Amino acid sequence: MTDMRLLVTGGAGFIGSHYVRGVLGHAWGGARPDQVVVLDRLTYAGNPANLDPVRGDARLRFVHGDILDRPLVDSLVAETDAVVHFAAESHVDRSILGAADFVMTNVVGTQTLLDAAREHGVEKFVHVSTDEVYGSISAGSWAEDEPLQPNSPYSASKASSDLLARAYFRTHGVPVCTTRCSNNYGPYQFPEKVIPLFVTNLMDGLEVPLYGEGTNVRDWLHVDDHCRALHRGQRDRRPARPGHVRPDREPDHRGRA
Repeated sequence: MTDMRLLVTGGAGFIGSHYVRGVLGHAWGGARPDQVVVLDRLTYAGNPANLDPVRGDARLRFVHGDILDRPLVDSLVAETDAVVHFAAESHVDRSILGAADFVMTNVVGTQTLLDAAREHGVEKFVHVSTDEVYGSISAGSWAEDEPLQPNSPYSASKASSDLLARAYFRTHGVPVCTTRCSNNYGPYQFPEKVIPLFVTNLMDGLEVPLYGEGTNVRDWLHVDDHCRALHRGQRDRRPARPGHVRPDREPDHRGRA
């Protein structure tokens, strides 16, 4: 029994490729997909070799392209049942040096995908975000409905894309599921990230970079646990159509149209 046709954006990156390998390898159960299309621009963090373990699977199709390319996105989404959206510029330090690419890819690129999903009626749109949209917390933890208070251009661009996804869900009824994970680690991770960077620097007898006084604490999530949760969200076919606001009518301050 087959499941559906999946479009995975950013599927040659660290987390996206793990998801693709797991879905095609039937790692987390459920019905098998008919087809998995990977759309990736292959920026510095995207590596086609990440897909080598499943390269021979006839269900895998790789498309080298940009989520900002509306005609390409339209053609792919038109043949897709569900979208799992990983594609993003995702490094805080790089966003501080230059925010433009982050805004274009993370915000405008997400809008391009959402427009296509709306037009072609996808059954599920999983928008992969980050807990960094919440900002910093001195102690304890936050619930998912905490206000978004991003601190970097990267997290601000992700928060913006989250709000766009919510708006398309509320206004147009696009069946969006937004996830906000903590810091991932695991195999195939790009070496600029903290754990592989620290490990390789220490192996080479080099210093490790610390922010501030080195007292910051991060929450870590193994990439397989993350992708297992994403797969469950993608498979959830319960109706996700709230009483949505008509585009020509704004809700009042009580949230009523």
